[in-house]
Amino acid sequence: MTPLSNGNYKVLVVDDDPSVLATYRRLLGRAGYSTVTVDDPRAVLADGGLYEGADLLLLDYRMPGIDGITLLAELRRREYRGRCILISAYLNEEIRTQASHLGVNLVLEKPVDIRRLRGALTDLLPLAGARPAGLGA
Repeated sequence: MTPLSNGNYKVLVVDDDPSVLATYRRLLGRAGYSTVTVDDPRAVLADGGLYEGADLLLLDYRMPGIDGITLLAELRRREYRGRCILISAYLNEEIRTQASHLGVNLVLEKPVDIRRLRGALTDLLPLAGARPAGLGA
């Protein structure tokens, strides 16, 4: 697989399913992204170093303890301004509306269409030229 990224972009993936994290780690790594995976959204809030410098968050919606929308809302409160893709098997209009208000760039339904995810990553984290405006913590 030809890398999509030049390795300058950091993607933080938060999902409570270890097999999903492993899949994203492989997929994003092969595409050339620096990837950090976390299985507990509360760990992201406890350790600011996990999200600082992340160009894009890939968040699952439904996780134990705190959902992806609540996590993103708190990160936005903490001045995180990076891109975000929300993924869920439990989408409805309320979740989509909340996601929109928090500046989520894309909402994907599970099972994730890998081609669509790759296209979104390329759109949100382009290779050529400068990083997209408003990117980073």
